[in-house]
Amino acid sequence: MMKSFKKLTRAKSTSSNSKKKDASVSSGGASSSSSKDKKPTNSEKNSRDKEKEKDKRKTPTTPTLLTPKVQTPIAVSISQQQTDPPSSNSNVNGVQVDIHAPITDPLEVPHSLHSFENYPSPQHHTDIDLIKTPKRHNSSRFEPSSGTVEFKRLPTFHEVPVEERLDLFIEKVDQCNVMFDFSDPSSELTNKELKTMTLQELTNFIASNEFTYTEEIYQHVVTMFKTNIFRPIPPPVNPIGDIYDPDEDEPVFELSWPHMQAVYDFFLTFVQSPDFNHTIAKQFIDHKFVLTMLELFDSEDPKERDCLKTVLHRIYGKFLSLRAFIRRSINNIFLQFIYETGRFNGIPELLEILGSIINGFALPLKEEHKNFLCRILIPLHKARSLSLYHPQLAYCVVQFIEKDEKLTEDVVNGLLKYWPKVNSPKEVMFLNEIEDILEIMKPSEFLKIDTPLFAQLAKCISSPHFQVSEKALCFWNSDRFLGLIAEDNENILSILYPSLYEIISQNIPQDQATANSTPTTNTVEVGDDADGDELLDSHYEHESNSYVNLQHQQLISQFQNQQSDVSGGNWNNTITALALGAINFFMELNPELYQKCATLYEEQSHERKKQDAQRAAKWEQLEKLAEERKASLDQNVSSADGNGQGR
Repeated sequence: MMKSFKKLTRAKSTSSNSKKKDASVSSGGASSSSSKDKKPTNSEKNSRDKEKEKDKRKTPTTPTLLTPKVQTPIAVSISQQQTDPPSSNSNVNGVQVDIHAPITDPLEVPHSLHSFENYPSPQHHTDIDLIKTPKRHNSSRFEPSSGTVEFKRLPTFHEVPVEERLDLFIEKVDQCNVMFDFSDPSSELTNKELKTMTLQELTNFIASNEFTYTEEIYQHVVTMFKTNIFRPIPPPVNPIGDIYDPDEDEPVFELSWPHMQAVYDFFLTFVQSPDFNHTIAKQFIDHKFVLTMLELFDSEDPKERDCLKTVLHRIYGKFLSLRAFIRRSINNIFLQFIYETGRFNGIPELLEILGSIINGFALPLKEEHKNFLCRILIPLHKARSLSLYHPQLAYCVVQFIEKDEKLTEDVVNGLLKYWPKVNSPKEVMFLNEIEDILEIMKPSEFLKIDTPLFAQLAKCISSPHFQVSEKALCFWNSDRFLGLIAEDNENILSILYPSLYEIISQNIPQDQATANSTPTTNTVEVGDDADGDELLDSHYEHESNSYVNLQHQQLISQFQNQQSDVSGGNWNNTITALALGAINFFMELNPELYQKCATLYEEQSHERKKQDAQRAAKWEQLEKLAEERKASLDQNVSSADGNGQGR
């Protein structure tokens, strides 16, 4: 039947083709007879050439692009290829194509080749693979309970006898394993409210009653906590952009936080209750439980991280067997943050937990704890997001130094190693931490690190960023700091004097200072080229100390009065006043040493000026030699050209 149908269709196609050929032949004969009588013009030839070019463009290069869509399935066409004899139809990739079929649109291509036109174009850098990334409004994914679950109201604990309350407690705990969809605020409002009330009732029952927890209770409570809290944390909203800034960015809160907070409160009350027995609970709160809880610290909700911090700290205090494992797991998170990802939301909370743990370390400190300080806490200072957790980190470092003063040298050298070069706000944080360390530093440890430390402080004083310079000069407001400087003032003043002198010397009107100074019998004559340092040094040549102090105070007050009239130098008057205070301290502490440093600095400055002058003279000589050589070369070239033209 199928073969006869195919033969019939083939016969019809051949008859229609023969009719078309006859018509074309007849029309061609008529046209040829008429063309013999009349020769074609040039315009007609051009039009015929254009028509031929159009026909060439319409002729298909490959039959797959010009044929209409084939409605026959591929399996049927393959069977036709195997059974039918060869005909005018051609086979392309196993599909029967009729070459004599009418051509629809020469530019039409199969739908599969231009279907990409409907794809959305990327509009933002967060659009990946032409798929627009929707903005996420919660920080995790919860799977609601499958099917429609009716949250029935159970009787209260006061409505049942005392012997049935434990069974009711377990039943209520199991009832809270039901999860709801919080992405839709209007769905299952009654059930959500009943679950919240049940969790609050369980919390109040534990807090107000004393009873012995059975192993079954531990199992059901931990299971309920895992069901409601443990879930996968998705990647951050902006994984490749700037780090979260609490001052500018809005935090991402959990949509289901009211229920989660009730679960956290219940579990925390359960762990803190006096009837809690860690011996029984340790078979349910194990290493896997701790690791999963630590992963939740990457949540973007700050309220949840705060609850996790409290729960983990209580577990650390209750379970002695888990303490070492908790510390190692936290260390692994820090190492991954420092050397791999650079992102973890719970670093401040984990450091806060460690701060209380370090405070309870027994003396002498174990080698494990010292390695933790040098290999983890100190490298944490190099992260880009230091501002998010620096107060907690500085507290941990100070706690270690209070426990063991011998760690001071390692800490200070570590901070100097990671001292920022171009990040001024981060540099201010380092100075704050150094200030806290100096408040508890012993003089014996100070002498070990004063040279590299004050070399860095001198750079900070000379910093073009006013906050860095101001913070470094504010150290002189601390009596503890001044007492440490007095231990090694000779070394420290020689390091700091150039930085302090540059600030003051740029802000002294020389002519006014000379006119207002009180002349004495031993006063050095000061001309127009004198500077403020020579004025200060001249007041220490008098034999009477009281007179020196009087003249010194007059000079300092004179400098302070002239600050508002200064047009050049450091534009910040606060920094100038702080630098004057530091100079005043050194002058009163050791006048002879100050004058030695001033003389040495003057000699070094004159030597530098001399070297600069020599260098400038050498460059001037080289430039003159280069000009002379160029002139001689030009003269030789011109003379050679003249000789050539004469010939």
